[in-house]
Amino acid sequence: MNKEYIIVAFTENQVGVLNRITIAYLRRKINIESLKVSETSMKGISMFVISAFTTEETIQKLTRAIRNIVEVIQVSYYTSDELITQEIALYKISSKFFGEGGRIDAISRELGARMIEISPGYVVMEKTGTREEIEQLRDRLERQGVLLEFTRSGSVVLHRDSLDNILGLESGEEE
Repeated sequence: MNKEYIIVAFTENQVGVLNRITIAYLRRKINIESLKVSETSMKGISMFVISAFTTEETIQKLTRAIRNIVEVIQVSYYTSDELITQEIALYKISSKFFGEGGRIDAISRELGARMIEISPGYVVMEKTGTREEIEQLRDRLERQGVLLEFTRSGSVVLHRDSLDNILGLESGEEE
């Protein structure tokens, strides 16, 4: 049965690593739902966060394939409840609807969004939260007929354990 899995890979910050990792998905015909690459608190180490819907058997094979990439230091797969995850989304909303009894303002307050730009033609709102919270606000704005554009970041994650423990480094180890 397909469900969402998140692969988190720590790699050396080298040219071509992204290509080699995404080829592993392509070979298995897995569609990437979201992909985020960023530096970590350790200089020269990047963290890839890749979300996809697949089976556990396939994600295990994919994790093994990514582990074989030379620049990969550590790779694991998770379900979203095993990590601290958040997304950020931006919603462009037609400003003509703000004069209608403040309903968009009420929705933004109720769902924890904030307005970050106001112009004569539109208002941009930002929401940080879980994927479900992001989708809930999107659905609500679409039902109101006011959503002009929408974009989201994909999952930004933190492990519950320390980065040193995840990478197998001892806290007293010299660099």
